[in-house]
Amino acid sequence: MFTQLLTTTAALLLLGGHTQAESITHATLINSKDQTGVSWGTLVVTVKGDDGNTTTGMVCDDVMTNTTADFLCKAAGFDSMKQWIGIHSSPLEYRLSLSSWTTQFDRRFALDDLRCGPGARNLDGCTHVNPVGGHNCGYYEGMVLRCSKRMDLQGMNVELQKGDGVISAYGTVVLIGTQSRGLVCADGVDAGTAKFLCQEAGYDHVVGYNATKNVGSSSSRLDCDTMRDWDISVIAEAINCTSNSTKLGDCSASIASGGCDADDALWLSCERGSEWELTNLYLAYNAAGDHSIYTVGRGGRFGTVVVTVRNKITGEERTGLTPYTGSAYTRSSMCSMTGYTNRYPTYRRTGQINENSDTKLTCGFILENRMEFVLSSLWCPGY
Repeated sequence: MFTQLLTTTAALLLLGGHTQAESITHATLINSKDQTGVSWGTLVVTVKGDDGNTTTGMVCDDVMTNTTADFLCKAAGFDSMKQWIGIHSSPLEYRLSLSSWTTQFDRRFALDDLRCGPGARNLDGCTHVNPVGGHNCGYYEGMVLRCSKRMDLQGMNVELQKGDGVISAYGTVVLIGTQSRGLVCADGVDAGTAKFLCQEAGYDHVVGYNATKNVGSSSSRLDCDTMRDWDISVIAEAINCTSNSTKLGDCSASIASGGCDADDALWLSCERGSEWELTNLYLAYNAAGDHSIYTVGRGGRFGTVVVTVRNKITGEERTGLTPYTGSAYTRSSMCSMTGYTNRYPTYRRTGQINENSDTKLTCGFILENRMEFVLSSLWCPGY
């Protein structure tokens, strides 16, 4: 009776036998061309059971979760999972063909109903209802994984290239390292990352960014013949540079997994100088005690300088004050912008002029209308 109550494992131990922990001894992704080790393909694993026997086959997508799929990507040598789907939903190029599954793996599934917990490092952190090699799955339930591996951007340079490789302030983004060069996938790139890449290319800010396929002029991007001659393709995806990034190596990116091609490569337009542009300038004044914006005087030969600036990237506009300047060139240009050609205009700080002069914006007007400085400085080359 006592012996009957023993578990199989305990019985084996009492008899001098032993059990082995189940483990995945090999995992790889295979595509429709039977290429192995790709980052997007059908998962095939070799599993060593607790009896010491091994089974090689697909993994069934039954009860699959993101956590389990992430574990399987790591088992295949990648850093994380980007996507998992069943063969029935997968693009044809990422499927292990039925004929290859039949001839190479005898239509076997190695694992079914697999569930792995967060942080699982081996099958000890997972469960599966059927024994290794046991399953109730068909070919179209095989699992296709898209996995990613971190890319080291340390020591790489950024160039914007157009035409046959001419470096420009606008063009296709090319990463250049000591051993390789290639393109960056545009998917997921935000304004902050685009601005940082412009700065890495030697510019101050970004004017615009897009996928190369959306750029109208073919002369504004790296041409197809040049990419073919140089054997250039997309080598990086999911690039992200945060506000804490001070060099390209601080940005995160993944080695391209095949979801992007040259049409989806990142294109940038960059500029040197400010990302804000001056769109309007006028002279304004009011009568002391009258702070209505509807009665303020503007467009004359005198007044407090009021400017409107526009962000070239976001389109945001701001209207407000500009600091006093000692530059004669700038002052004469201001007059020219208002329609007058005084090369040596009379000038004062607003605070030095009497509040009752009716020739400036008074302190009361500025405070009541919450006017702020929108520029920290303004310089013009004269006219």
